[in-house]
Amino acid sequence: MINVEYKSDKDILDVVMTGRIQFAQMKEYCLNLLKDLTTPKHIRILEDASQAELLYDIDDAERLGTILEAELDHRFIVSHALIRRNPLDTAYGIIRMKTNTNDRYHLKVFSTAENGRDWLLRE
Repeated sequence: MINVEYKSDKDILDVVMTGRIQFAQMKEYCLNLLKDLTTPKHIRILEDASQAELLYDIDDAERLGTILEAELDHRFIVSHALIRRNPLDTAYGIIRMKTNTNDRYHLKVFSTAENGRDWLLRE
């Protein structure tokens, strides 16, 4: 399950993932995440998958990153904190972070939501 909620007091899009998450679910999430947003211009996303089992491989992770980058469409700057606890998911996030080519998309991987939130609030 992927639950998305905007926290206006912190200006953060809070995403919590639980259970088994297939590639198709993640693709739909990436395609729709920024779809109806008009403000603010700087989007902060706290994506917590620490309670989820992400069921895709590194090639799928790359495709998801490409989809999200394409959705930016020069309208937004996105700071995206990924909360990962599983070593493989953490590695995928770090690889994605290192291969990011979009200067409007800032991505970092954290092991706790608190650290991710702190980074987002400083961005």
